[in-house]
Formats: sequence, structure tokens, C-alpha cells
Amino acid sequence: MSNPAVIPLSDPDWWQDPYPQLATLRDEHRTAVTEDGMKAILRFADCEALLKSGDFENEGLEYIERRGFAAGDSLWEWRRSSIGALNGAPHDRIRSLVSRALTHRSVDALRPIVRQHAHQLLDAVGETGEMEAIADFARRLPFLTITDFLGIELREAMEVAQRMGAGAVDAFGPKVTAEVRTSANETFGAMMEFVGTLYEERRSAPRDDLLTNLIDAEEAGDRLSHHELVVLFSNIFGGAIETTASVIASGILELARHPEAAAMLRADPERWKRNAAEEVLRMRPGFYAIGKKAVRGVEAFGLAFEAGEPLTIPIGAPNRDPRRWADPDRFDITRDRKQWSLTFSMGDHFCLGQALARCELQEALAVVVERCHDLEVKDEPRWLPHVMVNRMERLDVRFQGHPT
Repeated sequence: MSNPAVIPLSDPDWWQDPYPQLATLRDEHRTAVTEDGMKAILRFADCEALLKSGDFENEGLEYIERRGFAAGDSLWEWRRSSIGALNGAPHDRIRSLVSRALTHRSVDALRPIVRQHAHQLLDAVGETGEMEAIADFARRLPFLTITDFLGIELREAMEVAQRMGAGAVDAFGPKVTAEVRTSANETFGAMMEFVGTLYEERRSAPRDDLLTNLIDAEEAGDRLSHHELVVLFSNIFGGAIETTASVIASGILELARHPEAAAMLRADPERWKRNAAEEVLRMRPGFYAIGKKAVRGVEAFGLAFEAGEPLTIPIGAPNRDPRRWADPDRFDITRDRKQWSLTFSMGDHFCLGQALARCELQEALAVVVERCHDLEVKDEPRWLPHVMVNRMERLDVRFQGHPT
């Protein structure tokens, strides 16, 4: 791979709008490398083939060990049993125990609850016609929803939320500092302790909720160890908040910038809310990249990979590939929503919580356009650089309030 094109991840300005540069790299070079030499796959067809191929799999502990974590760290101990770090039979046996609880059908019952929380959050904003959409709405909604879904009392959840730092997933990003490592270890330690306490409470006083069902499966001789159960439940609890918050905020941003789309969604939410959500997910994926490694030495996409060699898919590149979508940089909620993007990955590690995230995003956007007319962005938002979750520092918006 002589003179490869380089993705400038160290440049803070690149993160403000990476899509034009990714488009140039994708169209002119097919593949690229990061500044530290990691190979990057850019075109949709190549990425789809990679994610479906048995030649590549998720990285395990080595992923965070390269970022400075070691045995004994809270994040390392969490990662060793995390579903995202496992492959093959170990991954399949854990996934099978919870996948039935996170289908589109199972989360549909949450839609009225999501809408209720969304209306209550906008009620709390009051009649000012202004809000900081991330702190006032986008971050709070998935927290309230996952608390309801998992059967956790709000008081319990608030206690652990106060101990959990923001941006814990930055430990999986391209730039991990000592501060990020400390924050991540504190957050994952608090979350594991919280779930461990819930575990003991549910064993002594079972409830009709997901954690009790998983405990019953474990005690009936099924396949979850105590550590696997705590990690899995904390994965669902913690993982359902930050990335969902990011795409809800991105959806508000896009609807503010595209009032015609907001008007369509407002006029017929049942027709357009799923399309609107898929277009937000395509254009503004929650994660900036998907990481994989080669299972064996293999040649693919014009490149040679050694066994165990890591690689990356910067999702913004395949998600805006003109070979798959016409005029891909245009926000268009009339696109065929069945033409999936790679935001939730694909294959064995297709996002476990995608149905819940889609449900929340759909209902959140429908309520926002219902309640917030003439929505506009007050100040151009700044995107945080060098992070795993694509998120803005803040999103200040103004609107004409319309109470229900």
C-alpha cells in the first residue's frame, strides 16, 4: 500500500465536518489509513462484504490495551466479558439470552412511554421557546426510557448516574488520555457496582423485569456466569444512553436545518417518523467508526492483512457513498428506509439495542416537531474532536412552542 491517503484524525477541524474529505478519499482512493497507519475501508460495498465475511471479527481486550488499559482496571474487567469483545460461540450464547427482549416487537410497547417522557421534558422547558437540546432533552430522554424498560427505579438510576462521568465511551476513541482512562474506569466501576447491587436485590426480591429473567436463566443452569450477567446488563443500561442521545440531538439539528422535512413529519408522523429516523442515522451515525481485525492473513479490498491486524470503517464514508444513495449529502426523509446504512453495523455484531434506539429516535423526533414549530439553531454547534460517539458540545435552539 504505497503512499496511501491519510485520514487526519488528529486535526480538531476535521471533526467539525469530516464528510467532504471522506468523500474525496472514498471516491479517489477506495481505502485509506489513519495517521498511525491503520487501514480504513471506505466504500459501502467493501464495508458490507467485510462485515459479512468470516475473515474479520471484533477485537477483544487488545482494543483497549492499545489505549492504555490493563488487567485490574474497571474497563478492562468489564471488557473481558462484554458482548462486543467476543466472537463465535461465546458471543452467540450471551447474545441469545437477551436478543428476544430487544426486538422491534418487544420495544413497541415503549412508544407511549417515550412520547410521555418527551412531552414532559418539553413541558419542563416551559414557554421560553428556547432550550439547550442536549442537556434539556436528548440526554434525558434515553435515560428515562431505559430506566423504565429495564424496570429500574428512577431513584436507583439517578444515584448511579451521579457517579457516572460523561463520555465514558471516549475510552474506545482514537485519542485516549490519562484523564479519559480515569473517567472511564470510574464510570464503569460505578456501573458494575450498581448492577451488582441490583443483582443481589433481584435475587432476594424477584420482579417481572429483564434482570430477574436473566438471573433465573443463570440459576436454571443456563449459560451466564455472574460476571457475564453483570456485564451484559450494564452494557444494556449504559450503552442505551449516550449514543442514542447523540442521534436524537443530531435529528433535532437536521430538522432545524430542514424545515420542509420537519413540516412533513409534523403533518403525518406515522408515515414519516421511521424514514426521518433512518435518514438521521445514515447522515449522523452515533459512532464515528467500526473496528475489526483480520482473523487470518487475507487479501481483500486491494489490501493485504496479517492475522490479527486491526482495521477501521469510518462510518461516515460508506453511509454517504453515492454508489448506494443518490445525492448522499442531501438530507431527504423520502428515501427508502429499507435501504439500510451501516450505523448499527452488520453481521454477527449487528447492534443488539438498535430496535430500542430506533424506537426512541422516531418518537422523539415526532414529538419535537409537534411541540416545536419554526425550529432553528441559535449558534452553529461545535462537534467534539477525537471521540468515539459523534456528539456536539451543545445545541442551542429556539422555536415557537405549541402545547399539547
